[in-house]
Amino acid sequence: MIVSYFKYLQKAKGDFRLHSPLVFDLYNKVLKQLPKKGRTEELDRRLKAFVNDNPLVFNDDDCIMVVDGIHEYKKNEDDWNRLCEDGNVSLSIDCWSFGLVFVMRRLKKEHFVLRV
Repeated sequence: MIVSYFKYLQKAKGDFRLHSPLVFDLYNKVLKQLPKKGRTEELDRRLKAFVNDNPLVFNDDDCIMVVDGIHEYKKNEDDWNRLCEDGNVSLSIDCWSFGLVFVMRRLKKEHFVLRV
């Protein structure tokens, strides 16, 4: 776990180093605003609002999945990595304690590690 966390910290970016407008907005409007407690419920609510506020970006065929505890155990990390490599996944975001996976066929495949 400790080694994984240090690797995460080395790769993790803040908003000033994000080149994707979608991820930049998501980071500033959703992820950066999350409280330390009750993150999962708040994340779900904020993600729904973000999608609804951006109808030109998201359509009915898009899918967003929140994956909790992606670095909790080695098996979770392996599962997370396999999910990110899946051909249907176009965008994945590692936030250490949880991950976000987007299936949006019109996007090119990208993976971000964000400091939340």
